[in-house]
Amino acid sequence: MISKQLFEDILCKYPELIEPGLKLKGRGMEFYGYAVDILLEDKSRKKLAITVRMAPIKEEHVGDLVSYASTVLTGEDPAMTVMMVSDKVPPHLQKSLEHWGIAWKEINAFRIREHLNKAGDTKMMKAIGD
Repeated sequence: MISKQLFEDILCKYPELIEPGLKLKGRGMEFYGYAVDILLEDKSRKKLAITVRMAPIKEEHVGDLVSYASTVLTGEDPAMTVMMVSDKVPPHLQKSLEHWGIAWKEINAFRIREHLNKAGDTKMMKAIGD
């Protein structure tokens, strides 16, 4: 099992796992009064605030994201996207996130290993184990 810390390390090093063309802008920072695990920027300089959650995801995590997104969208950066990235996003929570306009991405251990193998990143492969 991959730890949350290692999952964040991998996403920071390989943001293309989330979406092609993303650049890391910050990590473990406060943004609009909320903790943001990872802050990325796309090609058009639009910010993407990532909250990393490891399964099992709870309904209260969705509530926290909705609260954060409402703060961001009425704040200084209404074009910013808020996203939850997890190793497993259950279907009922996918629907809830979509209902509230929260982006989500499921990136499982198989996909991570496949990406690290293609990148030739033996150090990260050792860190996640076989």
